[in-house]
Amino acid sequence: MTQSASSWLFLLSNVVTFGLGVVLTVIAYKAYKREGLPSLLVVTVGFAILTLGTVTEALYEFGVNGGITAFGRELYLLRTAEAIFIAVGLLLFIYSLRLVS
Repeated sequence: MTQSASSWLFLLSNVVTFGLGVVLTVIAYKAYKREGLPSLLVVTVGFAILTLGTVTEALYEFGVNGGITAFGRELYLLRTAEAIFIAVGLLLFIYSLRLVS
């Protein structure tokens, strides 16, 4: 099955987002290893979870659903899962900032 230009753009934007998230996660982890601060470990986990949340829809669309666009209840559940990942990642950022203040 051929993919539309919008599908390719969706995939590309998610690959770039995932790559940037991995880079941030690695930088945070290296900072944790260097400094040994628990807050940096928490923020590392936060970046990892946030990164997973940002690409949840793409992973489902192309990995599980074979490139077929989700709609209806399936789409709402997918976006809810995505929002939960993002919320947990952001909560970990807040928690890590509370550890250092």
